[in-house]
Amino acid sequence: MSSTLRVASGTIFLILCTVFAPLSKAQSTGTLGLWEDFNHYVLIARPDLAQDLGEQLLKVNSDKLVDAVEVSTYTDFEKTLFRAQKIQGLKDVAGKLEEKLQQALIKRSRDPKRIRTDIQKLGDGTRAQINAVERLRSAGQFAAPQLLQTLRDESQARLHPHVMAAMVGIGRPMVYPLAVALAELEPIQQGQVARILSEIGYPRSLPYIKQVIENEKTDAATRQMCEAAYAHLAARAGITEGVNASELFMTLAQNHYSASVRREVLPGYVPSDEVGIIWTYDRRAGLLPIEVPGPVFGYVLAMRSSQQALTLNEHLSPALSLWLMANLSRENNMPAKGVDKSYPKDWHPADYYLKVAGPLRQHDVLYRALQDRDYVLALDAIGALRLTAGTDALVNRQGTVQPLIASLSYPDRRVRFNAALTMANARPDQPYNGSYRVVPVLCEAVRQSDTRFAVVLSPDLDRANQLAGILREELKFEVAAGQTIEDVTDAISAGPGVDLIITSANSTGTMDLQHSRSSNYKLVAAPMIALAENNAELAQMNAIFENNMTVYPILATQSADALKPAIDTAIKQFAGQPIGKDEALEFATDALDMLWEITIGHGQVYNAADAQPTLIDALGDDREAVVMKSADILALFGNLNAQQAICNAALDSKRSGKVQVSLINSLALSATHHGNLLTDVQIDKILKIVQTAKGEKAQAAARAHGALTLPASHVVEMITK
Repeated sequence: MSSTLRVASGTIFLILCTVFAPLSKAQSTGTLGLWEDFNHYVLIARPDLAQDLGEQLLKVNSDKLVDAVEVSTYTDFEKTLFRAQKIQGLKDVAGKLEEKLQQALIKRSRDPKRIRTDIQKLGDGTRAQINAVERLRSAGQFAAPQLLQTLRDESQARLHPHVMAAMVGIGRPMVYPLAVALAELEPIQQGQVARILSEIGYPRSLPYIKQVIENEKTDAATRQMCEAAYAHLAARAGITEGVNASELFMTLAQNHYSASVRREVLPGYVPSDEVGIIWTYDRRAGLLPIEVPGPVFGYVLAMRSSQQALTLNEHLSPALSLWLMANLSRENNMPAKGVDKSYPKDWHPADYYLKVAGPLRQHDVLYRALQDRDYVLALDAIGALRLTAGTDALVNRQGTVQPLIASLSYPDRRVRFNAALTMANARPDQPYNGSYRVVPVLCEAVRQSDTRFAVVLSPDLDRANQLAGILREELKFEVAAGQTIEDVTDAISAGPGVDLIITSANSTGTMDLQHSRSSNYKLVAAPMIALAENNAELAQMNAIFENNMTVYPILATQSADALKPAIDTAIKQFAGQPIGKDEALEFATDALDMLWEITIGHGQVYNAADAQPTLIDALGDDREAVVMKSADILALFGNLNAQQAICNAALDSKRSGKVQVSLINSLALSATHHGNLLTDVQIDKILKIVQTAKGEKAQAAARAHGALTLPASHVVEMITK
């Protein structure tokens, strides 16, 4: 064989080895072999071979899969799967594998038998101890019951120093369960746990330690250890001297509540399960976990902390107010099928306690709701005030802040309308600060329909009109468009409220708009979508309005499909769901009932005449109940504009028979009280109805003819004709 042939043969052999060597790995058997092969093919970027292996691994028992990963040469599964998800064709299977492994590891880390074994290994030397602590750290708060139980067991005293060190090593996840148990422990364990909490260094434990210090029954030596731990933590947290445990629990409750409002993740929340863990302590059973739905976890924590504050100081009114709002928010934010197992079965629903607490506490809840822009909680508070508060309690709240009056200018219509209905229903006999706002808000409610109203502003009028067209034609908004706020002021004033603002101004123009709209309560907090022309401007707007809940910068678009998600998100996040047709009618009729009572009451507080333009406009409403009620009220107004408007509406032949009869009766009522204020043309048309109508319509027309004191010759003519 020639040298050339030998070289060629060697080259072919090497190529064949390179091609078929990886394929030989597919002969590996068992879960370990599948995992090793999968990793190999991911690393050499062979998705065609890795795909099938990945699908086989998904069918493997989760425990067996974790066992294989832990003994393989590829223990860093996250690194491999992160790489696999970037390879075309492997993204889906790699994502499912990662989720499967993560869930299995979480489940394994919480396994009581494994935790018990790891606790025993804490005393088996440095290497075993390091590995055991690492696994216990994965278990987090779920390791607390057995660790604490070991610390309470004198027969395992040799492990106590190691257990204490492990608790400190696990860190913050230990703080809440250990703090909950602290007051119920024996003196020795109280001192040990206080020391552990001090070394972890998280201030959440401060009120619990202070509670033990203030307890007269606390052992002297234990108190001394707790005082040292408290001093260390208080210094780090900047807590001044003289603060008692009830005040510390109150502060903790406020922190939990505020974090929940901001949707922050609190220690104790388990993302994989979407639940929060509430810890309780029983002297016999030890630490016991209670799962609560994630969205209400922080509110439950706030309830428990404020309840503890009240237990220590029953006169701490702010703690009661906080407990009430936390309980209401817990109910309001509960998922559809969620259950709060921590809530005692013999307790009442949250609104029961709010009503029992009385107007001062209800005002506290309302004030916080307005501050947090929580319209659902605000409605809870207003509803309780309407049921329990007298006039003085509504308008003369102790202190300088009067939340119910502030609600009359709140951006959410439901809050405004309910506040106005509550204030009007109280029937005050003396004017009060803000009383002039009640009738205009009631008028807004009369005009309210299920139509959404948007304001579009742009320095470029053509662009403003283009955006307005998209909103009108494709998203079914009523729109007022212009270059400045001044261009749309009249349209805003005539409408029930603004649901949305869209502006295409640059960053500076958007900032100016944000400042200038502050003087108009209909605009001050309506969600505003700011259209940025490019990514640089978008980044600038995001930085400027980072902490502003009402401004939503997005890239400029001319597509309804692109605008709609941003609009829906902005409106929902700020003001909840839009008012539907049935709810709008209910608000309108309730407001008209109140305006009728204000009108017949002839009070000195509310000026019913302010409603006349709205009521005249309402005669053209397509909702029959609104038309008829508006005419009833206008009939009480002693001026020709009101009477003539009723007459014109009654003469409209397009009205249904029921509505026309009602309008003619309202005309008769107006004439009875205020005489004939009609024009000659209107009188002639009324006379024709008198001469031609039948049935109920004829009876109503006859009444109107008599009330208007029209000539009796008309009757004679009808008889002798």
